Amino acid sequence: MCLIFYTEWCPHCTNYSKIFHDAKVVQRAKQFVMIRIDDDKNPAVGKKYAPDGRYIPRTFFLSPAGTLDPSIHEARARDKYVYNEHEPAAVLAAMSQALQKLR
Repeated sequence: MCLIFYTEWCPHCTNYSKIFHDAKVVQRAKQFVMIRIDDDKNPAVGKKYAPDGRYIPRTFFLSPAGTLDPSIHEARARDKYVYNEHEPAAVLAAMSQALQKLR
């Protein structure tokens, strides 16, 4: 599963959502259950999935049982679950890693 938290008012979320229209991402996404959650409308869920904070957008990869794999993230010390909002390469790499680890 790929779990994405966003809000309606966030310009970065709007930019990031466009990544999911990239042909390669669309193709790879067919191998996932894609879940998009408005963090403002679902604060309890957002709180549950915030291992390093409640920033947005944030993207997680979960096992088929719904367990978050915290090791799949960007290589940075903070805001690890934010992927490049203008270039799909990072989210594609994370999707590949998730497919290898979480099947």
